[in-house]
Amino acid sequence: MIENAVGPAARPPWWRTAALAVAGLLAVAACGGGATQSGGGSQEANGSPITIGVLDDQAPLTAVEGAEMRVNTDLAVARINSSGGIHGHKVNVVYADPQADPSKAVALAQQLVQQNNVDVLVGAVLSSECLGVENLVARLQIVYVSSTGCASEDFTAKQCNQYSFRVTPQGRQVNIPLSSYIVKTYGTKWSIIYPDYAFGQSQLAAYKVGMQAAGGALTQIIPIPQNETNMTPYISKISTDGSVNGLINTEVGADLVRASTTIAQFNLGAKLPIVGVFGKERFAGVYPPSLTGDIGQSPELSDAAKENSFDVAYHTAFKGQLGKEDPAIINTLGNDKAVPGDLGYEAYTAITALKLGMLSSNFTGKSDTSKLITAMSKLKAKQSADFPGGDFQMNASDHQGATTTYIAKINGQQEDVLATIAPDKLAPIGTCQAK
Repeated sequence: MIENAVGPAARPPWWRTAALAVAGLLAVAACGGGATQSGGGSQEANGSPITIGVLDDQAPLTAVEGAEMRVNTDLAVARINSSGGIHGHKVNVVYADPQADPSKAVALAQQLVQQNNVDVLVGAVLSSECLGVENLVARLQIVYVSSTGCASEDFTAKQCNQYSFRVTPQGRQVNIPLSSYIVKTYGTKWSIIYPDYAFGQSQLAAYKVGMQAAGGALTQIIPIPQNETNMTPYISKISTDGSVNGLINTEVGADLVRASTTIAQFNLGAKLPIVGVFGKERFAGVYPPSLTGDIGQSPELSDAAKENSFDVAYHTAFKGQLGKEDPAIINTLGNDKAVPGDLGYEAYTAITALKLGMLSSNFTGKSDTSKLITAMSKLKAKQSADFPGGDFQMNASDHQGATTTYIAKINGQQEDVLATIAPDKLAPIGTCQAK
């Protein structure tokens, strides 16, 4: 079932376990409140509404990703509507919760399209969910834009199609420049821990490509099962005898927190450079002291760069939107310490890219799907309120986006930028043709 409500006040509580147990899903419709203008137009939004169906996972495994998706989607939609909508058409959102279950994600996506009559689909966190929805939308012939998560290379490298788009760079796009930096700086031999499912396997493959391109190699490969509560047997295998030059940690979600805690218990940060852990949003807005010195990459820094007025405004607007959300969402993200980070940025820019495509194609609903596909395929944007972290461009052949990307080192609660890579310097993921 999918429930509809208007505005945050009418939403059911984030932790509504009784309803989840009975129904197996939760969804709400949200129109968003007032926010700063972001260039959607000045006319009053009084045309027929455009409805976006958002698959927003609220399972414990994806709690942070789901919370960031909710806040940043609400923020982006609120900005669109406060600026006149899409050429006068207000944007509505219907949320559905797949609970990190790929089969539910596909079923809910189909329900959103065929029963709720949404005009566009967005979201799903786990790669396995996104890949299933991607296959579905080719049959339903509706545009689908991934949001927070969905990091498997396969989404645009192997099974791309004309209806599916990913805005944020993933896989070897970002791992090649990061691998080049760490090999040049620290050495050629690396250990890697990765989650042993679709996302982690994709990351492993991408780092192998990145290391080979940089003249390095993964000489110790340690898979870790999903939702592993005892990380000690895996972390204890990491070599500290000088046979490797560093550790790459590709764990995510709750597994990332557990792995990072165990790494700190073994004091590995004092023995090896650690790469991959990045973003305060993954730690309730505050980096643990043990992460100082860790290196990662992201299209968005945890704290707004003071010299970037677009980013300062985005972070300010995020804080304002956060206060309108369900208290459990606020608590999940760290209350007053909450930041959008790259997880929130993925969700925000998924909607702003969609907005730009809709504006360019004069999109009014599903009947304009082919026009929206053409517009999304050609999208380019300079750093702006829509892309506050940096420039953006979409690759027309596989519908994989590229954004300005930063390599940075954690220094207490600061992130020191080590390198900045422009979108056109990010290598393509593969040769898939979106047809």
